[in-house]
Amino acid sequence: MSADKSWINIRNRNSAEFKNGLRNFIEIAGKHVDRQGKTRCPCNGCYNMKFQTLEEVSDHVRCNGFSRAYTIWNWHGEEHPNMEAIRARFRSRQAPRTFETQTNNELFPLIDAVLREQDTNTDDGDNSGPAQDDEFDKLFHELNTPLFPEGSSMSLLYFIAKLMHIKVINKWTNTSFDQLLDFIKDAFPMAKNIPQSHYEAKKKLRNIGLGYDQIHACVNDCFLFWKDDDKLNNCPVCNESRWVDENKKGEKVPKKVLRYFPLTPRLRRKYSSKFTAKDMT
Repeated sequence: MSADKSWINIRNRNSAEFKNGLRNFIEIAGKHVDRQGKTRCPCNGCYNMKFQTLEEVSDHVRCNGFSRAYTIWNWHGEEHPNMEAIRARFRSRQAPRTFETQTNNELFPLIDAVLREQDTNTDDGDNSGPAQDDEFDKLFHELNTPLFPEGSSMSLLYFIAKLMHIKVINKWTNTSFDQLLDFIKDAFPMAKNIPQSHYEAKKKLRNIGLGYDQIHACVNDCFLFWKDDDKLNNCPVCNESRWVDENKKGEKVPKKVLRYFPLTPRLRRKYSSKFTAKDMT
């Protein structure tokens, strides 16, 4: 699929170029809907995490803008430029994939998706995870054990990540999640490694995934209050205030926050453990 994507960077969403580009995208998305006629919405509010009707997708993009990070429309039929080479590489493998390898390859993207949706108003301390490799190996080995002592091919890691993913998609409260964990532990007492609470589950995922940096942004998306500009109170481009209430005493609340996932420590973490280095190489 070859489509013009220059329109997603146009700020004037009432312009003919933006409307035409959106119309073409909706035509493409219409070929990739589910049984309910819904497709993933790439607006700056849904980030392809939610399914909407084509009409709702069009309204969302016009109101919220199109996610500029979504440059390869893989959720709407476009393939990565190197996809054929990737397929050829996997076809050349003679040995069947083990359960552990399948867990490593498939769960890190799932964990990243979960962490992106977590409440960023809570501070869990150091989000970078354990610094020593042996600590990471120990935790990864613990989470990669079967959920049940016998007769289960599902790892504890997969169970936690999948359950957390369901939680964030459906916007469960932390209390309801804790109650569900209590019920599961009562119903399946043999699964002794299930976390006691949402906090414990999130902490385990953060330790093997990665945290993020928070960077305050202009509400109109034209400036980042970062590095030397971290102390500014107004956007130098549009002069919009950085804060929800600039007259509030004490810690102020920013109007918009960018969650930045540094690439270098993420790659270093995945190469640092004997459980994941083999898959990375």
